[in-house]
Formats: sequence, C-alpha cells, structure tokens
Amino acid sequence: MRTILFSTERVTANSWESGLFILFLLVFAIIAAGYVLRKGLEDPTRSNVEYFVLNLFSIPFAGKVDICCFDKTGTLTSDDMEFCGVVGHTESTDLETDMTKVPVCTAEILASCHALVFVDNKLVGDPLEKAALKGIDWSYKSDEKAMPKKGGGNAVQIVQRHHFASHLKRMAVIVRIQEEFLVFVKGAPETIQDRLLALPPSYVDTYKKYTRQGSRVLALAFKNLPDMTVSEARSLDRDVVETGLTFAGFAVFNCPIRVDSAAVLSELKNSSHDLVMITGDQALTACHVASQVHIITKPALILYPSRSGQGYEWISPDEVEKISYGDKEAEELSETHDLCVGGDCFEMLQQSSAVVGVIPYVKVFARVAPEQKELILTTFKTVGRITLMCGDGTNDVGALKQAHVGVALLNAVPPTQSGNTSSETPKDGALKLSKSKKAKPEASNVNGESSSRGKAVSRSDSASQSAGNRHQTAAEMQRQRLKKLMEEMNEEGDGRSAPIVKLGDASMASPFTAKHASVAPTTDIIRQGRSTLVTTLQMFKILGLNCLATAYVLSVMYLDGVKLGDVQATISGVFTAAFFLFISQARPLPTLSAERPHPNIFCFYVFLSLMGQFAIHLLFLMSSVKSAEKYMPDECIEPDSEFHPNLVNTVSYMVSMMLQLATFAVNYIGHPFNQSITESKPFLYALLAASGFFTVITSDLFRGLNDWLKLVPLPPELRNKLLIWAVLMFVSCYTWERLLKWAFPGRIPAWKKNHQRLAAANVEKKKNV
Repeated sequence: MRTILFSTERVTANSWESGLFILFLLVFAIIAAGYVLRKGLEDPTRSNVEYFVLNLFSIPFAGKVDICCFDKTGTLTSDDMEFCGVVGHTESTDLETDMTKVPVCTAEILASCHALVFVDNKLVGDPLEKAALKGIDWSYKSDEKAMPKKGGGNAVQIVQRHHFASHLKRMAVIVRIQEEFLVFVKGAPETIQDRLLALPPSYVDTYKKYTRQGSRVLALAFKNLPDMTVSEARSLDRDVVETGLTFAGFAVFNCPIRVDSAAVLSELKNSSHDLVMITGDQALTACHVASQVHIITKPALILYPSRSGQGYEWISPDEVEKISYGDKEAEELSETHDLCVGGDCFEMLQQSSAVVGVIPYVKVFARVAPEQKELILTTFKTVGRITLMCGDGTNDVGALKQAHVGVALLNAVPPTQSGNTSSETPKDGALKLSKSKKAKPEASNVNGESSSRGKAVSRSDSASQSAGNRHQTAAEMQRQRLKKLMEEMNEEGDGRSAPIVKLGDASMASPFTAKHASVAPTTDIIRQGRSTLVTTLQMFKILGLNCLATAYVLSVMYLDGVKLGDVQATISGVFTAAFFLFISQARPLPTLSAERPHPNIFCFYVFLSLMGQFAIHLLFLMSSVKSAEKYMPDECIEPDSEFHPNLVNTVSYMVSMMLQLATFAVNYIGHPFNQSITESKPFLYALLAASGFFTVITSDLFRGLNDWLKLVPLPPELRNKLLIWAVLMFVSCYTWERLLKWAFPGRIPAWKKNHQRLAAANVEKKKNV
C-alpha cells in the first residue's frame, strides 16, 4: 500500500499556471470595473438611487412579507421637533407658549438638562433638546454654560451629567448657579412621578391630555443641594441625585408626521399586510400617531398594571373602557380592538410565558427598549410571520437584524457634509448615533426610545478646571473634550441597554438601506420582492414543464427513432434563450395589489399546474406522433442511426415548438404583480415571432425554409389537424392555469395555527414546571 500511495508524486492539473492565468484575467476585470465605476460616478443621473441592497437573497423574502413593523420618531414622523410650550407649572392645564410667563427654574432646566455638545464649533445633539433651547430663547456655550439671550438672568454652569439610560427613562444634571448647586431632572412623566416629593393633583391628567393628542411630553423637576465643593457634587450617587424632587412643569413637543407616511402605510394595508408600530415613545402618543397612519383602525386598548396593584387590565386611551387582562383573551380582543402593550408589561408577559400568546396580536408596542424590539420580531418569526422592519437608528439594529427584511433609513445628506458635519436625528426621544454613514455623534434624549449607545456624549468637567487646565487654550480644551467623547463612545454599556453600535452599523445590520428618511422605499422593496418571487415561480414551472417534455422525448420517442436535426435544435434553443431573456425583463407594476403571490414552490397550486399542463402536452405530443405514423410506410428506424428527415421527425419538431411557445405564454405571471404580456414588449415580440415561425413551417409557405430545416411536407389533413390541436392544447392549458389560480389564490400564511400550537406547548410547559 505504501508503494501504491507514495511511490510517485500525485498527478494533478497545473494549478500554478491556472492560478496565474486567472490573476492575469482578473487585472483586466478590475480595470473594466473601475472604468464603469468612474463613468457611473461622473454621471449625475446614476446617483439618484432610492435604496441600497446589501443582501440580494432578501429580495424574494420581501415578496413574502405579511407584517410590516415601523419605528415612529424619525421613521413615520419627522425629525424636526417643535417646542410647543410648558404646562403644569400652574393649576391650569392650558399650554403656556409665552416663555416670559414661565418660572425661571423651568427655563433653566430646559436650558441645561441636556446632552448637547460642540463639535467643530457647531452645536450638535438631539433636535428635541435644540428645539427646547431655541424655544426658551437661551444660548449654550462651548464651556458648558447656558444663559438667556435677553434679560439679566443668571448663567447656568453644568457641573455633572447623568446621561439618559433606556431602563431609567430619565437624565439629570448637577448645575451651579452663582454659588448654589442644584439638580435638574427631566424624563418620562410616569418615571418622574415616583420621585417627586409632592405630586400635583392634575399631574396625570395633564400629561395624558397632551400625549393623547400625539405630543411628546417631558416631566421637569429640580432639587436644591447643600453647600459642597465641585468634586463632592460630582461624586454624588445617581439615585441620591434623582430622588426628593420638586415638580417644575411639563415640556410639550410636537413631532409632525411625514407627508408620505399615511399614504404609504395605507397602500401596505390595502395590499394584505398587517401593520405594527414599535416605538420607545409613550403609549398614548404612539396610539395617536398610529391612528393617523392607519396602523390603528379600531378602538384601541392599552395594557396597564391594574390601579389596585394586582394584575393587569386593558384600558382605552380615554379610560372609559376597561377589560381585565387574560393571556388567552388577546386573540378574541384583537378582533374588535387594536391592542397596545408597553415595555413595562414585557417582564410580566415573559414571566407568565404569555409572550407568544399576546405579542402576535398587538398593533402598537410603546416604551420598548432595543432588546425588547428584538424580542418582538423574534416572536413574530416564531409564530410563522414573514416580517419587515423599518427603522432609522442604532436602537433598531437588533430588530432590523432579526427581521426577514430590514430597511434602515438614512437622512439625505449632501456629499460635502458627509465628512465633517452631522445632521442629527432623534430616536423616539432617545439618543441615538448619527444615522448610517454620518460622521458625527448625536446627543441623548430622555422621553422615548431607549438609546443604544448609553454614554455617547462626553461628561465634561469644564465647569471648574483644575489648576493645570486653567492655562490651556480654548482649542486644547476642546480637543480634550472631543477625545473624552470618543473614549466614552467606545466604552461598554451598563449591560441593560443595547450594546454600543458604531457609526454606520445601523445600515450594515439590514439588507436594505434607504437613502432618504421616508418609508416610501418599503413599498418599492415589496413590489420588487413580489416581482422577483413570481418570476422565480414561473421560471421553475417553465423549467419543470420543459424538463418533463424533454425527458419523454429523449427516452420513449428516442427509442422509437424520433430525433431532431442540428439546425432544428439550434433554432429551438435560440427561441428558448430569447424567451428566458425577455421574460425576466418585465417590470413590476407601480402599485401593490391586495392579491399575494404564492410564497412556496412546493404547493398544491404548482404541483397541480405542472401535472395538468404536462398531461395536456403529453396527450398532444403522443396524438400528433401517432397521427404522423399512419402516413409513414412500415420501416424500422434504429435509435442510434443517423438523422434523416421523415414525417414523424417533422411533426415532433413542430409539436415541440408549439409546446415551448405555450409553456412560456401560459405560465407567464403578469398582473397584478408584473407587466402583462402586451405591456412587456420584448417578450410579446418574441412570442409573436415564435407563433409566426410555427405557422410558417406548419403551413409550408416557404418550401426552401422547410428544406433548410429538414422538414418534409405534411399531408393537408395532418397539417390542419395539427393547427387545430395546437389551438385546443393552448386553450386547455390556459384554462387549467386560470382555474388553479382561482382555486388556490395567494394568501397570508396561516400563522394562527402555528401560534395556537406554540401557545398550547407553553401552557403544557408551565404545568410541568
């Protein structure tokens, strides 16, 4: 064995020369690609790309999508925040828009309790915080000092920041006004509520009044600190800082809905898609916006902890309707109501193993953290839904990755700004990194979606510089702050928020990235996905029928001596190649239809369609050949003999041409997904050319052409019979295909059966535990 295996070197092809030749060709391929890229970049018309595709295999999945999930702020609503005013600082519930009538302390909180920073001498951060600063007419300097633009108010120096955390839903700063230290806090109203020394009687009614109108509401509070040094103030524990607060009012902001959001979501809803909103904003605000964009169309119910402290209950936004919670009632309730669940209820759902029983029927998810977004998408997938997630920030990364089809939105930024400036975007009130392919970081917010980066903005110590820093120039101080900013961006989070995502990762996490901050590309992606799906399906059907017919011709008929000439096979191959080329050129229709494509190749529709058409084709082929044999003298044709023209060969070729034509024409899927045959001109012309060619060779109009193709003349009776049978064959296949499409229409996957099975398994699991 050693002699056999190792006595001589292994004989192989010359892989070294093959590799060198491939590298030689690669050089020219790179040059050609570089030339095309250069010319493409020079052509301004080629840069109008709406979205980018990172994973081509996700395109067919887009055609199967049956549930579309959307983030709210920055996705369905605009990034441009509008500061409306302050309310709650008096007994009145009317909004105060005149900032001169607002208590000074309230204005000081809005001016200093934020995470805005200066980058390249430009104030960057959450637009909500910049809108508040603009609304109260204060200025913020690079030395982290806020002061009113008008009047003789005191400057507010930021000493310490406690940044927004997704699980806390609030942020705080320690400031120094003259020689007095204070704590300023802002956050979600329901979070600040538990930390106030005294709760105003109208606290809950006031913030709910404005959240029901779709506004974003921040609760403001403050606390005086005893005399201490700067170092002592910075060392205070966060829990100590954020307790024992005094209420200072509510800041009300408006986030307008994007112009096209309602129309796009209406089209998705009318095209057999379920719509879901997943946001970090307050439940009442989310429900209001969801009703404006057609996500909620029935009376809404929101899941809250019961006021009695025991259990949970479904409550309508106006608190008129109340229904006790039960994990088995979600499906029944969803038939008459649109359900909303907050992030604070997720822990209860997980502990009671009711996630699978409730989440699939919910239309709005509010106050959710990034990991909860991911759980929602995972649950939808578990019950058999094909999901699409559309979001615009890094706290959507987990959900975008989990979805079958993820669509990350970017803000359209001019190329000249991409390298040195940033257009920040809010994320349902939370800090998020600049959207994909932006260069500068954003600041955090406290009312809304959890931020995925935690400590994204530097904790500046400019309030009181050390002795060594006092002699530094402003530029050196700025460089130090930027260095500390980048260091904290690279630090690990606290483990409860999503991991830090680097700039650009939001788009890298999803197979599709839209160039503009609009949900309109979702419809384009689904249209292309449906078109790809039906094109793939028709290709498989056509290939299947061609293979079945070829299998019969190359086996049974070959043994009977039936062959095709070289010219005949070449002509047939040219038509086949042309059909496959032009059939893939059909474009999707501009609007989505309520009818859905068949999501799977292995289904009753495809199986019955193939078997039915093949039976008709086989009957036509066998009948035609049998009829031709009656006109031939008895002669023995050897299977391995040379091809020579005869009547049987001629008829089999003509029938094969007609079968080929009918296969493509009948199985082409046009409306309501793609252009029809008459609208797809290249494919139409190819079909007409093939039909004309079949008619010419069958009717024997040009004897010279038939002689070149080695086709013998047909008896008149046989010729007429072939033409009639060809028409009958085409009509039969067409009727059978339309009948099956009527009997087996595309439907939303029956996920509820799978859901019931999983729910029963969870119940059995709880019993065993």
